[in-house]
Amino acid sequence: MKKIECYIRESDVDPLVRSLAKTGIGGVTVYPIQGFGRQKGKGDGVLLPRMKMEVFALDMEVDCVMGAILEITRKNDFGAGKIAVLPVDDVLRIRTGETGAKAVF
Repeated sequence: MKKIECYIRESDVDPLVRSLAKTGIGGVTVYPIQGFGRQKGKGDGVLLPRMKMEVFALDMEVDCVMGAILEITRKNDFGAGKIAVLPVDDVLRIRTGETGAKAVF
């Protein structure tokens, strides 16, 4: 299992959530953040508003999720965002005690 985190523009959130829902993903978490990056090769330290989205996915779903993210967010301009794919050792659903994929899907 993997956790996919992406840092995207706020305007991309709703279209991306709709796209991910069509893939059958069990859910997403989205929250506002601020950050700066290297725009045009330099960072100026000015914090820009962005959204962070987190998705749990089975290993076989990662390419599909990343494809959906890229389809919505890739605009060939600076500040489009980043995607990170992280390993997940286990997940526990607090209410039921289920673990692993059953806790997520």
